[in-house]
Amino acid sequence: MIFYSYPPHQVGEEISDRLYDVMTQQNEEEFFIHSFEDFKFLNYYFQIPSDWARGSKEMLMVSIIIYQQISPEIERIIASLCRKFIEVMRSNKVIYTGFYINDLRNYDETDKDRIKKNERLIKDWISELYWKTVEETRKKSEEQKLTQLESDRHIFESLEEMSRELELISKEIESSEGSVKTNPNLKASISNLKNIIDGLNEGFIEKMTALDFEEEDGLLLTNNELDIDIQKRKKELLKVLEDEVS
Repeated sequence: MIFYSYPPHQVGEEISDRLYDVMTQQNEEEFFIHSFEDFKFLNYYFQIPSDWARGSKEMLMVSIIIYQQISPEIERIIASLCRKFIEVMRSNKVIYTGFYINDLRNYDETDKDRIKKNERLIKDWISELYWKTVEETRKKSEEQKLTQLESDRHIFESLEEMSRELELISKEIESSEGSVKTNPNLKASISNLKNIIDGLNEGFIEKMTALDFEEEDGLLLTNNELDIDIQKRKKELLKVLEDEVS
């Protein structure tokens, strides 16, 4: 059963059923992810010692439900937060009593007080896990957006430089009275263009390397294919430029 959800609301039947199916398939402590069409579960299955449970263990699972795409780095952050949450739970040797809040009538007054106190603790820790997850994922998302903006700025500035060089080349061709092949200004502009193209391709490689892809057959080019494709595009562009000045 679902002990508690935060923010407090009624968990839908579909999610509840899927969570139950996921948990009943687990028997070892681990962090794992289940993806569905509209959402994904980031789960951590674990056990804690218990004097009241059969087998002297409470079988538990903390799940964070995400309704958008997140990066592998954010997934790792959430896994780390879940591990810390479990460490906090295990630091309290009688925390298991909090899970028996619906069976209060079966216990004496001393146990009832422990149950109520630990139930409150568990709920506080769950809400704290939620807000830490929100804070850390937002922080990481902002960092990733900033990195993207910096990359976009580099591309934009490089394209502006290319545009200026192409304009210079066009003017030199129109105004040149002799052979354009020996025009030093044209040679300088073509050399500058080549450097800009190299810089853009280096940035592209770095960006692709930094991303943590789960490779799927036919989805991404292999490194060799990628290198060949880049060289091909560079040669095609340089050939166009050479044709312009020949």
